[in-house]
This record gives sequence, C-alpha cells and structure tokens, in this order.
Amino acid sequence: MGRAKRPKIAGRATRDARGNRREQILAEALRLFAEHGVHTVSTRQIAAAVGVSQPSLYAFFPTKQALVGEVSARAFLALSTRMAEELRRAPPPGALARLGRVYIDFGLTQPDAYRVAFMMEGVRKQAAGDHDGAMAIGLGAFLIFRGAVAEALGAERGAEDIDLMAQSLWASLHGLVSLIIARPNFPWADRRRLIDLHIRRLFPAEGEHGR
Repeated sequence: MGRAKRPKIAGRATRDARGNRREQILAEALRLFAEHGVHTVSTRQIAAAVGVSQPSLYAFFPTKQALVGEVSARAFLALSTRMAEELRRAPPPGALARLGRVYIDFGLTQPDAYRVAFMMEGVRKQAAGDHDGAMAIGLGAFLIFRGAVAEALGAERGAEDIDLMAQSLWASLHGLVSLIIARPNFPWADRRRLIDLHIRRLFPAEGEHGR
C-alpha cells in the first residue's frame, strides 16, 4: 500500500512545483516588462531573473508572445472580476461612478499590471493569434462597463450612441490613470480630490452615489 501512494504524492509535489515555477516566471516577466518595456526584455533575461535556463522557461511559455499574453490576460481578468463584484455588491443607481472608481483604483494599486495590459506598445504589435485570449478578457471588462452605460442612457438610445459614450468615458478613465502612472513626478494635486473631481465630471448624474 505504501508503494502505491508514493507516485500520487510525488505527482502532486511535481504539479505544485511546476505551478510555483510558472508563477515565478509570470511575476518576474511582469516586473521586467513594467520596468523596461515589452520590446526590450528578452526571454533570456526573464529566465535569468527566475534562475532557470531559457529552454526551461520555454517548457512553460513556448514564446515571448505567449508570456506577454498571459500577463495581460491576468490583469484584464483582475479588473473584470473587481468590476463584476462591484455590480453584485450594489446595483444601480450610481453604478457608472462606482465602476469608474474601481477602474482607477485598480490601475493605481496595480500599476505594473496596468502598464503591461493597457500601456505597452508591444502588446498591440503581436501576431493576431498570440493575444486573442487576453484581448477577449479585456473586452469582457469593457463590456461590463458598457452595460452600465446602456442602463444609464436608457432603452431609447441606440447601440452606436452607447458605444460612443462608453468608449469616451473608458478613454477618459484611462487617461487619468495612465498619466499618473507614467508621470509620477508631475506636481499632481491631492490625489483623492483629483479622482473625486474626475468622477463627478465624467458621471455628473451619479457622482454622489460613487463615494
């Protein structure tokens, strides 16, 4: 009986070790991408930071594009999860203002993940198949926001109007977050007051519900 159990324990330990190594690779890739940019970081550098050989890294991620895609997908999924949880916690009124705050809070508390997912030029230049999964998850986050826009505008507004409004508001949230991340040494006003003002201007009918 003892011999029969050993392969199960060894198998579980091997799976745990592989899972831990995969997490280490993703963590180091995220750090290096955020610090130096996707284009300038090589898989050799990532492997060295983790302490494995380049062929060992390829056993987890066959290409650099696959690694970038996974890092991006995780960031998009984290944002989608936060937004969905916020809607479950408290439905409208005020959903748009609250989702705006969730978006800003995510970006400013997870700047490395946000930078790779939303701000890296190299992500957009990958071959179409390499990043489709991550982009689908990112689109899911936007569609949660778009749904709240549609509800706020009402059934009489057409899909084109909803798309225009949702994309404009989404871009405005991104603008604030990306500027704060990219230019930390700018003489920014008090951050809390700046975010409050931004939310009130974007969602004037809902700002009082977003606090």
